[in-house]
Amino acid sequence: MASHPASNATTTEAGIWPRPDFRGKRLAPPVIAASYQREHRNKTLLFYGSTADNHASQSVSRTLGHTPLGWIWTARQKVG
Repeated sequence: MASHPASNATTTEAGIWPRPDFRGKRLAPPVIAASYQREHRNKTLLFYGSTADNHASQSVSRTLGHTPLGWIWTARQKVG
């Protein structure tokens, strides 16, 4: 399943969560590329997010020719 978990008037993030029986079949890059084509009609910035340990997702990003932009930092409230 492809989705856009983060989006506003000018920007959208693409993501994909394939079912286990579809993983490793090289389907994600063309799905994300088609998603970008559709979203690019209304958005000026498109991006694809991945965690540092998600090597499959990083492979999708490399296949699409993405340029790494950096890291996302998350603030957490200290408990106790």
